[in-house]
Amino acid sequence: MARKPDRPDKPARREPADLRVHKALYNAIIDHKIPPGTPLLEDHLSDAFGVSRTVIRKTLQRLAHERLVDLVPNKGASIAKPTADEARQVFEARRELEQILVRRAVLLANDLALKSLLKLAKAEHDAHMRGDKSQRLKLSGDFHRQLAALADNSVLRAFLEELVSRSSLIIALYESPGAIPCSHTEHLEIANALVARDAAKAVQFMDNHLRHIEAQIDLTAVSQTPDLKSLFGGHKRA
Repeated sequence: MARKPDRPDKPARREPADLRVHKALYNAIIDHKIPPGTPLLEDHLSDAFGVSRTVIRKTLQRLAHERLVDLVPNKGASIAKPTADEARQVFEARRELEQILVRRAVLLANDLALKSLLKLAKAEHDAHMRGDKSQRLKLSGDFHRQLAALADNSVLRAFLEELVSRSSLIIALYESPGAIPCSHTEHLEIANALVARDAAKAVQFMDNHLRHIEAQIDLTAVSQTPDLKSLFGGHKRA
């Protein structure tokens, strides 16, 4: 019986352009690579990413829905620039919400899931010790997102996702120049309390953690506007 010829491997499916652009912009915003208030010119972004302005417009609308971008008619888009009052409200909301998430995680998460959260907190600590700021910031956000997932409530999880992103903007805008990173040790305290099923301690550690972050923000002006073409040139498709 004649052997059938091998089929050529299917080419890897490309990520849709709008998702690729959203991911890059979203990460740049929450990693503090683009300061709040930075104008987002459609033609500059279109050139930087090598996509149409329609794709850029769709992405900016999604980021506006996520409260990371401000869209003003006849003026265009810019990175959201929360006020001091908004900053206080965001942290107040986070304190209330994350207390609920902590209590639900203690009741609902299994031991393996809680140990996985502790492992993540240790990885964040290791990133801090080796001076990897980018990885530390990523793992810091991941800690809160994973905790929200353990609470097993998709609505609360979506609220937390938005608040974490907005908190990142606030920190980029208002954090004091001499602020000392605290999450790598405080997340370990929270995770250890969760593993021990001590809801009272975990709630207290979380409240202290968020208040510590809030105490390190002030009204310092933002840094200079970055060159978007240089920042995103590597994301352009050949």
